[in-house]
Amino acid sequence: MRRTSSGLLAFAVAFVFPTHWAAAQEPPDFDGRYIAAISDGDMRAYAYIDGRLGPKRGPDELALIRLPLEGREATSRIEVSNTVINPVYSIAAALDGDTIFVAETHTPQEAGDETIRDLQAGTTLRAVDVSDLAAPRVIDQVEVGVRPMGVSVSPDGRTLVIATKTPDTPITLLTFENGRFGEPKLVSLDGLSAIPELPDNGLLPHHAEWHPTADIVAVTFALRNQLRFYRVQRNQNGEAIGLSQWGNPVVASKWPMSGKFSRDGRYFVSNDLKWGPDVDGFYLNAPASQLTSIRLAELEAAEPRHTVVSGVAVPRHAESIAFSNAGDLIVTLNIGQTWLESDEPGYTLSTLSLLRFDQASGQMTHLGDWEMEGILPEGVAFDADDTHVVAGVFEYEGPEPRQSALEFWSVVRAGVHPPRLVPTGFSIPTGPGAHSLIVIND
Repeated sequence: MRRTSSGLLAFAVAFVFPTHWAAAQEPPDFDGRYIAAISDGDMRAYAYIDGRLGPKRGPDELALIRLPLEGREATSRIEVSNTVINPVYSIAAALDGDTIFVAETHTPQEAGDETIRDLQAGTTLRAVDVSDLAAPRVIDQVEVGVRPMGVSVSPDGRTLVIATKTPDTPITLLTFENGRFGEPKLVSLDGLSAIPELPDNGLLPHHAEWHPTADIVAVTFALRNQLRFYRVQRNQNGEAIGLSQWGNPVVASKWPMSGKFSRDGRYFVSNDLKWGPDVDGFYLNAPASQLTSIRLAELEAAEPRHTVVSGVAVPRHAESIAFSNAGDLIVTLNIGQTWLESDEPGYTLSTLSLLRFDQASGQMTHLGDWEMEGILPEGVAFDADDTHVVAGVFEYEGPEPRQSALEFWSVVRAGVHPPRLVPTGFSIPTGPGAHSLIVIND
C-alpha cells in the first residue's frame, strides 16, 4: 500500500524537493560533453503498484545538459514520446554523439486513459539531432515493431538493434546514416522452443545489447531466466539481415531484465530482479536482486561456450546498471520498496550500489549501498573520468506537481577505504518522470 500517513505527508510537504540537493550552490566537476535524459509525464510512480496513472503531469521530454555543469537548468528540452514502462535503455546515441535515439514503448496518455493497461503500445523509434544542444530537433522516425523495449548501437555506429514484443519477429535491425533510418528488418530468433506455461510462451525477449567491439548481440529472456548470444548476419552490402545463435544459452538468476557488456566485451553482467509470475505480486514482494557475471566464449572458438563466473546480491529492484569507463566499477540504481509503510516488512528506501569488477576474472565485490530520498529512480551513468555518477529520480514525495531531477554523486577513492559514493548536494530538475539517461563523453 502507499505511504499516506499524516506524519509522512507533513514531512513531505516540509521539503517537497530534498533540501540538501536544492541548497547546493556550486555544481560538481562532472566531466564529459553532455547528458541526455528522458522523462515520462504520463503516470505517477505508484502506478506500478495500483495501476492508476493519475492526471497527466506534462509532456514526455528529452532534456539535454551541456557539460561542464554551470547551473541548475537544462540546456534545452524537447518533447519526445517515451515511457518508463520498459528497461531503462530507451535512449542511445549515435557514435558521433550528434544524434539521440528514443524508443516509444507506449504512446502518450490520452483522454479516458486511467490505468497502465489503457496505454496503447508504441511502435516508433525517433532520431533527434542534438548537434546544437540548445536547439534539438526530431529529424526522422520509423516503425520498428510492437513495444520497442530499448535501443542499442553497433560498434561502428551504423546499425541499431531493438528488442520488441512483435510475435515471431521480435528483433529489429536497421541502419541510420546521413540523418535517416533505413528500412527496418524484423527478424526471428533461432533455437527457442515454446514454454506453454509462460506468458508469450517465453519466446519474446526483454532487452538486446550490442557487443562493444564485435557483431555479437546479447538478448535477455526474463521469463525464461535466460540470456542468449547471437551473431549478426550481413548481406554482401554489409547490411544486417538476421541473427544466428552463438554458443549455449545461459541460465542467470531469476528474471534477468537487461545487462551490460564489460568494456572489453569479455563479460556480460545481467541485472536479475527476481520477478516473475510465481512471485507474490509478480514483483511487489520480490527478494533482493542479483548481478550475474557471464564469461563469453572466445570470439573465434569452434565450439563456443559461455559460463557464469560470479553472482552478487544487491538491493531490491536493481533496474539500472552501468560500468565505469575504466571498467573496474559497476553502479546500480535500486528502486527499493517505498510503497510500503516504513514499519512494514520489506520496506526500503531507494539506493545506489557500488561494486568492484575484476576485469581479468569477471568477479564482482559489493562495496556498499547508499540511501536516496527519490522514488522510482531509474537511469544511472558515470561521467567521463569516473569521479561522479548521475542518477535519474522519477519523483520525490510531496504534493502535486511532484518534482523530478537528476542527482549527482561523487565517487570517492581516496584514503584506506574502498571506493564509495557521496552525495554532492547538486541536482538539476527535469520534466515530470525522469527515468533513463546517458552521458556522452566526447
